[in-house]
Amino acid sequence: MPKETKFFGEGLPYLKTEDLKGKLIAIEGTDGVGRSTQIDLLEEWLKVQGFGVVVTGWTRSRLMSRSIEMAKNGNMIDRMTLSLLYATDFADRLENQILPALRSGFVVIADRYIYTAMARDSIRNPDLEWIQNVYGFAPVPDLICYLRLDMENLIPRIIESGGMNYWESGMDLHLCDNIFDSFKKYQKTLIQAYDNMVEEYGFEVLDARRSVNDIQLDLRQRIREVIQGPKNILTSIPGLKEEPVGASEIHERLEHRLNAMISRFGGAYEAVIKPAAPRMVENLSTESSDDTVIPFSTGLSPLEDIPEDSEPKSS
Repeated sequence: MPKETKFFGEGLPYLKTEDLKGKLIAIEGTDGVGRSTQIDLLEEWLKVQGFGVVVTGWTRSRLMSRSIEMAKNGNMIDRMTLSLLYATDFADRLENQILPALRSGFVVIADRYIYTAMARDSIRNPDLEWIQNVYGFAPVPDLICYLRLDMENLIPRIIESGGMNYWESGMDLHLCDNIFDSFKKYQKTLIQAYDNMVEEYGFEVLDARRSVNDIQLDLRQRIREVIQGPKNILTSIPGLKEEPVGASEIHERLEHRLNAMISRFGGAYEAVIKPAAPRMVENLSTESSDDTVIPFSTGLSPLEDIPEDSEPKSS
């Protein structure tokens, strides 16, 4: 049976949430900790393992992303308005991406979750009750991984990645008269805000000072425990292994299954399955850089949004 969905508040009474079969994984951390790199690797790993994966992130709502970008470009928006814009962005993604994917048994990886809003708002307003109530409709993730990086290591990464911007530096708070000192003060306070939530919300803390590979292995281990637990209902390819399955092994498994179909379906295999087999095998060996997330605006199963003539993407 699908797990019972828990919410931070009252949830979404107008949507069915008792049939969510997937897993929701939140990756949290300040700017510059390497979330995007780790999520890209996790997405590829999970797909190779045979899991359906959807990645969603802060300000990626089709409804709100451009509006938020325009509002921030002016550097004049007030705290409450910005918070409500972010909440609207999250609500749109929740209804049209996250819940449909979970309902279909997908693994959803969230690049930042509501904890980002709570951390940022705690700096601007010590009373968190208001923002917690705003996000009462959010489901509680199955796993929250917090990539933690200290200021000494964070600053060089931010400078190397393109420098500091107005909002990442908390310039709207008038902490200092220059962007560098403001960044240091704001990010230090932000790290403390995340640290304060670790115990209350059950964060899994990962040291982001380590190499990309070490962090990735740590993330995989924690996610593996969630998706392969005793009540796991996700669907994966046959013979799931502890280590990622390579394309050549998938190729061999597919050929083995096709041979089994020959003996089982006889004439139906020759007429229907055999003509499609070379195309299926070929696409498993074709590398693709198109990792576009399938849109779920219809609320249907993610697979139902794919045109019949679409070719499967390689992992």
